[in-house]
Formats: sequence, structure tokens, C-alpha cells
Amino acid sequence: MNPSIQPYGPSFSEKPLEQLNRIAKKPPIDIEFSDLMYSIADSNVKGGWRQLLKSVNGIFKSGELTAIMGPSGAGKSTLLNILAGYVTAGVKGSIKINGKPRDMKLFTKLSSYIMQEDLVQPRLSVRESMMVAANLKLSSTIGNKEKVDVVDEVIRLLGLEKCYDTKTEYLSGGQRRRLTVALELVNNPPIIFLDEPTTGLDNVSIKQCIELLKKISRLDRTVICTIHQPPASLFQNFDQVYVMANGYCVFNGSPSKLVPFMSSANCICPATSTPADYIIELVQSNPENIQVLQNHSQNGKQNLRQKLELRQNQTELFEIGEIYQDTTQTGISFQDVDYPTSFWTQFIILLSRMGKQTRRNKTMLYIQFFHHLMSGLLIGGIFFGTGNEASQIYSVFKYCISINVFFMYTHVMSPVLLFPLEVKLLRREYFNRWFSLKPYFLAVTIINIPILLMGGIFFAIISFFLSGQPLEFERLFWFSLVGLNVGLASQGLGYTIGATFDILNGSVVAPHILALVLALGVYGMGYKDGIESFMKVIISFSYMRFGLVGTAGSLFNNRSNIPCEGTYCHYRNSEVLMADMGMGGTKPSYQFAYIMIFTVIFRVLAYLALKYRMTSELRNKLVYYATKIVKQKET
Repeated sequence: MNPSIQPYGPSFSEKPLEQLNRIAKKPPIDIEFSDLMYSIADSNVKGGWRQLLKSVNGIFKSGELTAIMGPSGAGKSTLLNILAGYVTAGVKGSIKINGKPRDMKLFTKLSSYIMQEDLVQPRLSVRESMMVAANLKLSSTIGNKEKVDVVDEVIRLLGLEKCYDTKTEYLSGGQRRRLTVALELVNNPPIIFLDEPTTGLDNVSIKQCIELLKKISRLDRTVICTIHQPPASLFQNFDQVYVMANGYCVFNGSPSKLVPFMSSANCICPATSTPADYIIELVQSNPENIQVLQNHSQNGKQNLRQKLELRQNQTELFEIGEIYQDTTQTGISFQDVDYPTSFWTQFIILLSRMGKQTRRNKTMLYIQFFHHLMSGLLIGGIFFGTGNEASQIYSVFKYCISINVFFMYTHVMSPVLLFPLEVKLLRREYFNRWFSLKPYFLAVTIINIPILLMGGIFFAIISFFLSGQPLEFERLFWFSLVGLNVGLASQGLGYTIGATFDILNGSVVAPHILALVLALGVYGMGYKDGIESFMKVIISFSYMRFGLVGTAGSLFNNRSNIPCEGTYCHYRNSEVLMADMGMGGTKPSYQFAYIMIFTVIFRVLAYLALKYRMTSELRNKLVYYATKIVKQKET
């Protein structure tokens, strides 16, 4: 445990997060919404649109813990997503921040959204995870010692001292949930949204989680969470509950006001039932109860709040744009800065994190090593000694195909199977504005190149020598370089598929694409120049074709007559084979350049696919407007 971290004590309880409030002071924020409506396209509903929110109203105040409750399908997560800015397309109504219309560009810098899955970066300790978050989310001008102090304060607040040096994969469910909250607290967000924070936790962990959120709200944070049905013993811990059913608000106010509210609507809560359980049972058992209760609450406009004491650290709210200054204390408005750190700072931090995770993933490194070793020995053994025998020249050509197939499948399937898991982790960090997508993707691209190069060269040298190819440095150089470039292009294709699909769908799509790439790569071999013109255009879309031509050219071009064990070998002059295969006059350097074009194209496509997937707002807008256009044409 970090010796600088001290147990809970009077000094901490009296001045919570003193360091964080000093270097990253944020304004308290109230969020208010009125007549909020949201619909999605649904062909099974009359009119083609299904309304998920139906003119709901409410205000969630700073310094309070608010729970959005209701049965499944009530609209809880939909409301939370809209208030957090995760969804804006198709939303109607008003959302105000401290009485002013919400500015999304500024709002996203002042809020954090903790999603239901408590995913954290693997193979990092709690200390390392927190320092990465602090380095990314706090300005570069803030000293390292101050960042350490902030991390220590947050760790103490969330009770994670005992697992400070524990790897994240060894944390319990409750500890992981607290860590996800801690990671978002390091930049002092005044609004925190949590989607089902108690899901999957036992009763003790649920109690700790609710108490933690209550503690955080008392630091002038607006804490809003969705929860299905809280335990009866914890229901009173919430300052405000907002109960939803079928897109309506059926109660809005303090927990202590719920029983009198239901009584006023002639829904007497039995002594054997808890108020939270009973109101959900009411709206589930009879749809008419929903209409009765939402009329009594005026769809959220009537806020039955218990009078609360004044906040300890504030007595008024401010206009955010006027008082919010950059954490560097330079006087620069935060509205002029997209991220707290620069592109290169983000890139270096992310590259360092990925490098540390890669080095610690020993299992993956061992698998990669033995995969390349065994594949090199296997392919080299199959074509053992064929490289310097004219009667085996067709075998050498098959060897070139095997080399390209190895590089293609090896480096496509890895990101297809692994990258979707990374995308889930990325979603939380990117939406909460830890970093821009460009430095992240650049770091992902670079961190995997050393492993690809070392493994690829290791494989190429083993198979090259075992298969008896000419011991000439230039031939080995181009043979390896073209193969590695095929691997890089394949990796880019794998990232494109992994960024577009989940693991299940990607594992189905990838083999189909690779089969097509391979078929086009070998099409017309042996036709000389007899390939149809339109097919020449089509096969040019297969980078496998250029890889095959490049590796064959590196072995056969400008080569003296190959020894022949028999009396006659038609292909003693390898240039004849190249001509018969329609590859005459080609140079490996040209093929390398063509493959590099595919390498760049696939990386760009992967980036665009990732950006589309991360930017749910863009995806929602496209779907919303496309559906709207279709519906208008139908009418």
C-alpha cells in the first residue's frame, strides 16, 4: 500500500478532496428537463414510431443522490442516456443546466457517465490505473506530486487503500465498481451518471455502493443513477427517487413522501410491502394505475421534496461558462480546450499503458512465439530443400502461397477476436473525454508493430532456410519485407472487422472475406496473359495477389539456371515460370508499394469504423434521419 495514504481520519472527513477541489474546481450543477420526449422507429407500432419517453419533467439537484427507478422497459436507461448526452437524435423537449439551455460541447466536459459494465483496463494495478486517468484527465501543467495527491484522496474516499497495488483482474465485484467510479472522479466532474451501479453485486456490496454514491453527492456532486428495485433498507438513503413506468413519471420526490403520495391516489401501501416494491407492483399489475399516478405527479412536474439543509460548500449556482476556468489556473476558458492534454501527451500516455499491458500479457507473448516457431518449422519442413531444385519449382510456388496465407490469417484473426473486447473498454474512456480517438488509434497501431515484425522475421527466416531458398541477402530481405507488409495489411483488415462487428459476427465475417481475398489472389495463375480485362481489375482488389507476386518475384527474379536432377526440367530458367504464371517483369518493390496502399486504406477504414461505433450520437442520427425519410416516403 502507498505509505502516503493514511486511513480515514478527522482531517479527511472535514476537508474531503481538498487537493482535487484546489486544482480542478468545478461549479455545482443542477440539471432540469421538461416535456422530454423520445421515439424510436418500430414497424410493429401504428405510425412506425414507438415513444419511449412521454413528456416527462424533473429537476435533479447538486449535492443530492437521485435514483431513477421503475420496472424493465420503463424508460430508465433511456432517460439517463438522454440526460448524459449519450443520445440526442430524436429527442424533443428542454434540458437546462443551472437554468440555461444545455451546451453539449461544454456539458460533456463537466459530466461523467459510468456504464453498467464495470470494465477496467486489465494487467494494471489500481495505482497505475488511477495515475493513467489523472495524467489524461488533468492538465499537463499540473505537477506529478499534485496528481499523486489527488489520486490518494480519491482512493481514500472510495476505500480502495488495501488494494492499491492489486491488479484490476484480481479485484472483487464491489472493488471493481468502486474503481470505475474512482477513475471518473480524478477530474472532479460535478455531474455523475451511473447505469445500474448495483447490478451483479451482493447485498453487502450494494450497501457499500449506495453509501459511496451518497458520500460523493455530499461533495456538491449531482449523482444520478438508474436502479431497478433497491433493497428496502437502502431506499431511504436516496435524496430523491424518480419512478418511471411505460415512459411516464409516476412519482418524483423524496422517499419519505412516496407513501403519502400513493395514499392520495387511493393506492394504499400494505404494511407488509415496502413502498418501492409496491409502486412497481402497481404499475406492472394494471396499466390504468400508470395513468392515475402520472396524473397525480403531473408527469414529474410535481416534485414532492423533503426540505433539505443548505449545502455545506455552496449557497448558490453559477453560470458555468462565466466561472469555469482551465485547471492550469492560467485564466484560459475551458471552452477553448477540447481535451486537458495535447495529442502527443495522450499518445505517449496511451502507448506507455499499452506497452505495459503487452509486456505483462505473458500468455499472449508465449502463444505468439510458439505459433511463429511451429509454423516456420512446419511450413519449412513441408517444403524442405525444394528451393534449389528445378523439378520442385511448383512446390516453391506453393510455398509462396503458404507464406502469404500464414501472414494473412495470423494477423487478421487476432484483432477480429481481441479488438472487440478493447472497444468495450474504449467506449467508456472515449465518451468521458479521457482522450481523442486519433492518438488512441495511433498508439494501437504502433504497439503491435514490434511483435508483428519480430514474429514475422523469425518465421520467415526459419521457413526460408529450411525450404532451401538461395542464400542471398537481397532475396531474403524482399521475401521478408513483402510478407511482413501482407501481415500489416491483414492486421488493418482485422481491425476494420473488429471495430465494426462483435466477436461472434466478426468471426463469421472474417473467414468469408479472407476466402474471397485468397480466391482472387490465385485466380488466373498459369493463364499467362490470358486473364480477362475485367478480372484484372477485380483481382487488383486483393492485396494477397500482390503479396504472392512479390514473394515469388523475390525468389525467382534475376536468378541463374536452377540445378536439375533429371535430364530435362522445363523451368530451369525461373523467368519462364514467372511468365507462365502471368507475373513476368514484376518487381518485389512495386508489389510492396501496392500492398502498402492497402495497409493505409485498411487503417483508415478501421479508424472510421471505430469512430462511427464510438460516436453513438452520429450512429443514432443517421438511423433516425434515414428512418424518418423512409417513413415520409411511405406516407
